[in-house]
Amino acid sequence: MTAAALSAYTGARPNPARMRMTAEPVRLEIYRTAIPMRGFEHAAAARDVAEAVVVRMDFSDGRAGWGETLPRQYVTGETIESVVRDLAEVIWPSCRDSGVAGEIVPAFCDAGQPGRCMSAALCAYDLANLRRVFERVEDIAPAVLERIGGGCGVRGRISARVSGVLGSADPKATARRLRVMRWFGLRDFKLKLGLSGEADAENLRVVDRQIGKAIARGKCTLRVDVNGGWREDETPRRVAGLKQYGVCVVEQPAYCSARRLAELARACEVPLMADESLLTQEDARVLLEEPTRVWWNIRLSKNGGLVRSLLLARLAADHAVEFTLGCMVGESGILSAAQRRALQLGPQPRFVEGNYGRFLLADDLTERSPRLGYGGRLRPLKGDGLGIAVDPGKLKRYAQPVMKLER
Repeated sequence: MTAAALSAYTGARPNPARMRMTAEPVRLEIYRTAIPMRGFEHAAAARDVAEAVVVRMDFSDGRAGWGETLPRQYVTGETIESVVRDLAEVIWPSCRDSGVAGEIVPAFCDAGQPGRCMSAALCAYDLANLRRVFERVEDIAPAVLERIGGGCGVRGRISARVSGVLGSADPKATARRLRVMRWFGLRDFKLKLGLSGEADAENLRVVDRQIGKAIARGKCTLRVDVNGGWREDETPRRVAGLKQYGVCVVEQPAYCSARRLAELARACEVPLMADESLLTQEDARVLLEEPTRVWWNIRLSKNGGLVRSLLLARLAADHAVEFTLGCMVGESGILSAAQRRALQLGPQPRFVEGNYGRFLLADDLTERSPRLGYGGRLRPLKGDGLGIAVDPGKLKRYAQPVMKLER
């Protein structure tokens, strides 16, 4: 959590004398990771390997912080290569010699190069730098909590539950996964559409047969995610066809700007959810024109890390906008832990996606893989920083060192 972010939360200017007493970053190690997945597909991509950028930030007091990001070119325009380049050539040089590491970073996404987004790169830096600001989440200043959490303090428990995510070109596989998820006590579900007309129709029928009655009784919820697989002109008609299945929201039906998504939402019978259309604070301000018709999908990796995601969550809560808080498909325990911190600190979301751990990954980078418990429940992680420890052996197995940057 950077000094500029703290200042934005509290409305106070950073105290230079106090800031000089804190540790300074002395080294940033950048890794490229690849962890085998158990398989995942949607309209924009299919994955059997989770590729990410992981960073380790060493501080002058001997401590170290870890960060992670999963760039998606179809989401923010970023790639593994661009994230590494931005960390090395833009973010680290701007932060290493400042009085406080990261003081200038929060402005990059909105005031950087025109048409360029650095949200994924910022996420990796933001999470690693979090270790520098406080040892424990309980040490965060009350004024900060007031701005991001509405005065609710640091939660000792997490009430929001993780959703089950479904979607396969094979409807039989969808049916099997849904049965397992229901057996595991999950009650909120997201179905990926946009795979093909035939697969989409059969997947909807499969889900309706298994949980249609529970949805009608309010015991379960169903939302769908099209990942931009539809044309704008067909969206209102196709959304109308989903009402019979009890769908509560349709996520990113078409790839379009925030302005255009708000316009589409006015013509749809079911609310839309912005994912790729919600990258910056400016996007959020545009979407606030339709606070009940457009819900938000806030994701740490997509929206610039913990600090910026919590600012968006607070903005959504203040305007009664329903929102999802997620990571990015294939995240390791580093991002999963950061999501739990966000759930302790910020307003509670309508839905949660993430913390699937070894349910989705064949292995993890952390000593223990954080994952959801029965019913989608999450427990706050104990310990300082993010509350996780990276396993050196697993890092060596799944990560390739890219570069080491020093002051």
